[in-house]
Amino acid sequence: MLHADHAYDRHPLYERLRGVAVRGIGAEIRVMGIDPDAAQDRAKKFGATIVQEARDFPHGWRDVMLADADGYVWALGVAIRSNEVS
Repeated sequence: MLHADHAYDRHPLYERLRGVAVRGIGAEIRVMGIDPDAAQDRAKKFGATIVQEARDFPHGWRDVMLADADGYVWALGVAIRSNEVS
């Protein structure tokens, strides 16, 4: 389970969170079934951080990698047929 940082404002973990600039380093959360191109368009519209532009991968996925405000990287994508990989 992930919580936004503000969820810990009155929690014992608050002291551990203070002073940490980026929390999500090393974490990559994958969510399949979300159109990566549409997600990328929304990210650009709202000024979100695009870690990696939407593209096809040889393993059969098309995805985009976006960073949220807490620094977590979200890979959003869909499965593609192997003959569609560019």
